[in-house]
Amino acid sequence: MTQTVQQRRAAVFVGGLALEGLGATLASGADLACIDLEDAVPPGRKGEARAALLSAAPDCAVPPGVQLVARINALTDPDGPEDLHVLMAEAPAVRGILLPKVDDPEEIRAAGDIIDATRPEVDLYAIIETAKGLEHCVRIAQAHPRLKALFFGGFDLSTALGCDMAWEPLLYARSRVVHAGALAGLPVLDSPYPVVADLKGLQADCARVKALGMTGKAAKHVSQVATIREAFTATPAEVARARAILAMFEADPTRPLVYEGKLVEQPTVKRLQRIART
Repeated sequence: MTQTVQQRRAAVFVGGLALEGLGATLASGADLACIDLEDAVPPGRKGEARAALLSAAPDCAVPPGVQLVARINALTDPDGPEDLHVLMAEAPAVRGILLPKVDDPEEIRAAGDIIDATRPEVDLYAIIETAKGLEHCVRIAQAHPRLKALFFGGFDLSTALGCDMAWEPLLYARSRVVHAGALAGLPVLDSPYPVVADLKGLQADCARVKALGMTGKAAKHVSQVATIREAFTATPAEVARARAILAMFEADPTRPLVYEGKLVEQPTVKRLQRIART
């Protein structure tokens, strides 16, 4: 049986206290539909949001190719461990756990071990959005095989660093997280583009972070999902070109390969192999 590969190009969030929007979130075309128990829920209402998730999740129709994810509270917060234990015990529809504000690889190891022991089909994700997390992101990325992707949390990180939430001030931080992801073989998803109605700006932002090495992006609103998916999905023409070049390479890998007047070297071949598999 062929195993379905979970795509991770677009992730969209719905608040744990606004689950009337869960159906639209699941139907948005996002690969990851994330119920947010953290930032979208004010202090004092965390238990209410957790209960709302447990009530809504069993009845939701998760489309093929979509993974229902829950962003729990940080494991350093009292609500975080409770979120994790309750969801592992009582929310079988949730197939991914997103850990926010990860400071230390031990948080990944602890969560991964709990998932291993209870729900081995569940994936783990981590947001790098603190100064400590940025410092330790290489070790975080390699902390547990359950970890499937890193998220770059630009809003919180810019606050932690005291810099503007803008491209140049966060370029070093983005690059560092991309480096960590590459070392661990993990995809990296960028933080949301803040202007929901500006789809041209979103398209340009996607192109910029894709060029940096990121492989997907979170969305603030379902209206952004189609633009993100398009940006991070190879076109039929790109796939056909990759397969044509690979066929030439495989026919004789000992000779220099020139395609459309350009020399194609081994690192490019590896990149084309990824495109050809899409």
